[in-house]
Amino acid sequence: MYAPTTAPHIGFMEWWVAAEKLTENPWFTTFIIIILVDLATGFLKGFFKSSNERVNSTTGRQGLIKHTVIAGIAVIFYPLVDCWGLANYANLFLMFFIGQYGISIVENLGIMGIPLPNWITDNLEKLRNRSDNSETKK
Repeated sequence: MYAPTTAPHIGFMEWWVAAEKLTENPWFTTFIIIILVDLATGFLKGFFKSSNERVNSTTGRQGLIKHTVIAGIAVIFYPLVDCWGLANYANLFLMFFIGQYGISIVENLGIMGIPLPNWITDNLEKLRNRSDNSETKK
């Protein structure tokens, strides 16, 4: 017979120590920076004439809430998962969202009219639809 192993005890202090290490994590720092860049490009695209979207407080508030919730989930759960010894999986979570926000930033830049390589615009649906519409108007 074997003795069952007990689950690791994770108290507030263990979580706090792991949370303090977040600032040293390059993935987390990149995650926060890319969220801020996405917020800025999302806001700025409403001021460009080439954009069909205009500045809208409701849309901005919804985006801000969405980004805050995602960042909050990372701030709360990353230290917990790190305490379990699964920091690599938490880093995968951050990498996934870094990629998603990166796509959003590129879409925002394309909507602003900033020239992007064709292979990017052909593979991003928002930009492909936009270029298809502009070609039919010519």
